Amino acid sequence: MRNDPDQLNFPQLPDQAVAALSDLLDVFYVRFQDHYFAQLHRYYHDWPEPDQYNDQIALPLDDPPF
Repeated sequence: MRNDPDQLNFPQLPDQAVAALSDLLDVFYVRFQDHYFAQLHRYYHDWPEPDQYNDQIALPLDDPPF
């Protein structure tokens, strides 16, 4: 394994190779989600829903209300 601090340092590629890799990753991502949909749904369903009505923003006490 390389000791490169920037693991996402991609080399220059021809336009056609970039387009082919992008298409491959898109297809992989969709097929992955299709195959593991039930497990992903179960995993994220167990997460608590954020209470969007109970979140408070801390305001300075000396700030006028209007």
